[in-house]
Amino acid sequence: MTRRVSTVGPRLFPLVRQTGYDRMDLLGQRIRRSRRSQPTRRRQVSLRSLKLDRRTFLYGTGVSIGLPLLEAMSFGASRADRTRAADPQRLVCVGTEYGMHAPAFFPKTAGTDFEMPELLKPLESRRKRWTIIEGLDHRVGGGHKGVQAFLTGERFSFNRSGMYSLDQYAADRIGSQTRFASLSLDVGGSNSWSWNRYGVKLQGIGNPQVLFDRLFRQTSAAEQKVRRRELDTRNSILDAVLASARRIDRQLGPADRHRFREYLNAIDETEQRLKRAGHWLKQPKPSAGESVSVGSGKRKRRDKGGGGGSGGDKRLDGMRITFDLLALALQTDSTRIATLHIPGGNGRFQIDGVNDGYHSLSHHGRDPEKITQLKLIEIEYSRALARFLDRLAKTRDGQTTLLENTTVFFGSGMGNASSHSNRNLPVLVAGGGFRHGTSLKYEPGKIPLCNLYVTMLQKLGIETDSFGNATGTLTGFA
Repeated sequence: MTRRVSTVGPRLFPLVRQTGYDRMDLLGQRIRRSRRSQPTRRRQVSLRSLKLDRRTFLYGTGVSIGLPLLEAMSFGASRADRTRAADPQRLVCVGTEYGMHAPAFFPKTAGTDFEMPELLKPLESRRKRWTIIEGLDHRVGGGHKGVQAFLTGERFSFNRSGMYSLDQYAADRIGSQTRFASLSLDVGGSNSWSWNRYGVKLQGIGNPQVLFDRLFRQTSAAEQKVRRRELDTRNSILDAVLASARRIDRQLGPADRHRFREYLNAIDETEQRLKRAGHWLKQPKPSAGESVSVGSGKRKRRDKGGGGGSGGDKRLDGMRITFDLLALALQTDSTRIATLHIPGGNGRFQIDGVNDGYHSLSHHGRDPEKITQLKLIEIEYSRALARFLDRLAKTRDGQTTLLENTTVFFGSGMGNASSHSNRNLPVLVAGGGFRHGTSLKYEPGKIPLCNLYVTMLQKLGIETDSFGNATGTLTGFA
């Protein structure tokens, strides 16, 4: 017996728990029902003759959706050719404005048997998939201006000489292989970590809906109006491409079919979350000082921190959904290079135990109470990162997983926000085919972070032995 939930307009498949069926089965049923309701002249297709181009898209009114990597895209090639074709390397750089509280971020010991630091506990289940590195920086100062060196290795200056970021350096060399040479993303704003080769800072995409549209929808004004009207009626972008999805689905083998339907589920889930978020944006929030239910009790919300309480609250939700969209962009090979800027500001996060603005907490002056609040915020960053890594690790990509083919670099240009120090930067590298599961410690101030960047660029297949102020590759990490 199927338990149904009322929705507006037809859905490709329901996102509710169903008795006796999983979502993959329901998607197949939806495709088969649509096929019966719209008779077409069927043509028997041999799986041996089926070969999909890597740039195959699902098309509908105002909509185009790229496909994940499927075995059918490499059928007929030799094993070696399939492996090479299925394993493009990717780079994702994620950075926070205010760094991470170092005593709770770096392990106390080097090696593989380190005790998990407090801020990294959300990542513990995949500790063999990442490496924590201590002692690296860019040898620059300047506090907040020095943060701009995060991906460039150069302190910001008005002549912008040397302001060429790691992601854009890579995009200029391998970006032509994908629809988007790179994606520069922000959480809720338009900032970014990206500087092009002319020293111009690129504007970040901070609105998840805009990012979703850019990835999956056409962009002209006329088509935008048609698309909005269509989606209001259909309630799902996937309904718009159902006919196209049906043609491909019936030609795929079992493994590809499961992967294909799983991918469509992920798109639909993300779209529905965006729609729910849009609904809540229209709802009034409690006024300052109003009693608000929190957990099983109530407390007074005080307007502290000078920056208002909404910024931090929106940031966590925005960060999670941006990570989800970024995973889809990588899965569809829409891009292989991306950055995500996690902003600062003095917004107050709606987290139990956090009562002060973010910027105020970053200037904790070793006050234990402020440090406790700051760590609660930074643990949420680690949780969002862990969720992103889990998603990549569970997504097949050619002969391996998306995480194995994606170098995820997490860090900051700020080492100690309380003292505005740009030394000993927080650095974590996950995936990318590197040997992980260890804590690396280098003598502070001796090795530039750009040495790690050269190592990561070489992993992308870019032949270079220099970037920024690098003196070579990072010894001990491969």
